[in-house]
Amino acid sequence: MKRTLQVSAVALSLLAGCATAPKSSSMCFAEAGANARSFPTPDTWFALLLHGYDKDTGAAPRPSVDCTGAPVWSQDPAADECVEAGPDALPLPPPEKLTEEDLVMETLQAGQRLVWVITRRFTNGEALGPVALVETTEQGFRVDALGSLRAMPKNAKLRLEKVQGTNILVAEGDACTTEGEEVCRRHARIMPLRQNRFFTESVSDKARACLGAAWFPLSREMDFELPNGLRRKFELTSTLTYDEKGISVQEQVQVSDSDPSQPDVAPRLYRRAQDVRTLELADNALLAPKPSLWSRMVEQQERIGARAVPEKPIFALPEKKKPAPTEADTATAQAPAADKAKATAEAAKTASDTTKTVAAPGKTSQKPAPTVNTTPP
Repeated sequence: MKRTLQVSAVALSLLAGCATAPKSSSMCFAEAGANARSFPTPDTWFALLLHGYDKDTGAAPRPSVDCTGAPVWSQDPAADECVEAGPDALPLPPPEKLTEEDLVMETLQAGQRLVWVITRRFTNGEALGPVALVETTEQGFRVDALGSLRAMPKNAKLRLEKVQGTNILVAEGDACTTEGEEVCRRHARIMPLRQNRFFTESVSDKARACLGAAWFPLSREMDFELPNGLRRKFELTSTLTYDEKGISVQEQVQVSDSDPSQPDVAPRLYRRAQDVRTLELADNALLAPKPSLWSRMVEQQERIGARAVPEKPIFALPEKKKPAPTEADTATAQAPAADKAKATAEAAKTASDTTKTVAAPGKTSQKPAPTVNTTPP
């Protein structure tokens, strides 16, 4: 399969951050025969979306770059720049090679697919990699839209929704606990398609102040330790609906209190709350009238001095392996030992010589000095 890259001046301007240039014909293209088009393998998609992918070893370039040469990269807002920060997670070591488990694909219609290649995973269960809208042509595979998607890969589903005349990529997946009984919670990530790029956009108010990431837990729990010693649990369920008017986010939060000193007593319902807000697409931004209900209720707990109990990571970071010693390291380590052994031997020899010079009873170990006769002047 022959792979070619088509990048016009328009595409280059998009990579520089411009989202208003005219749409180019395609981002990338790979020629493929009839058999490859009918029965594509995971390697077909890896080679199509990843620049520098090695088919022989299955290794992806590090750091990963997509087929246009752009870095595979995504960043959610931090706590100091937004009302609600994005998910907190650390990257896991990259895989030695890609497998079919690193591929998520959905067929939208005949000849059109959404393809997501996973190149990095995170401690909270998320994964990152290039995502593309791919069209099958009579010559091969054409990438019509491209971006970097960070979402939950377990039981992942990809689809396009139409909102205010703009296509929205919706990626839903599960985060499942790995200890004890498995509990899975679903999350959604949305990315507007601006020209031929899927953009990671934060949710902002009309003044462009950041309200949160375009990342929506459909189910979530968080515990707080209250100043009076009680434990308060927040449970969220939310749904997203899409239409021409916007994206409707419906949230329901239930709050209950329990006493750690009385584990046999059932939690007591403290509060229930619900809210609906509508996200709109305007001027290359996702606009919302207010922060999420979840963030507002969490802020109230922080004001009364409650302390959030950190959530356990889905995957723990592996321990760093000590590097294998090199010949130089071995020689360096052996040199002090040899010097120490040499010094010990010399010290023993010196002690032995000293012992020999000590006079035995009634004998002298040295010859008497010769007598010299001098005549006074």
